[in-house]
Amino acid sequence: MLTRLIVDLYGWIIEIALWMVLFAAAIAGFQGVVPILQSRGWILESEIAWRIFSAILSPALVFLVLVVLFGPILVLVDIRKSVRSLEAASRSSGNDAVLHIEQREPHL
Repeated sequence: MLTRLIVDLYGWIIEIALWMVLFAAAIAGFQGVVPILQSRGWILESEIAWRIFSAILSPALVFLVLVVLFGPILVLVDIRKSVRSLEAASRSSGNDAVLHIEQREPHL
């Protein structure tokens, strides 16, 4: 029962975790980039502008990394939902029989 619930909510769990990571990246960008730049010897005229810029740029970069890492997983979840909806549609129409796939020979 619990494992089925986790499988059903898998997409939501991933989405909530991704939003939390993006929020953490914004906070880390706001708090951490200016001290890192200052420790590297940069002289910043407007710290608040750099903080706002890094609070916007950090989540954007993290988003791109998350797209590459979690994109395929989310595509699989979407395919799973599509297959489920097709199964539900075939059951509601009363067609419980297996549909045969027409095999075609490749031709040039």
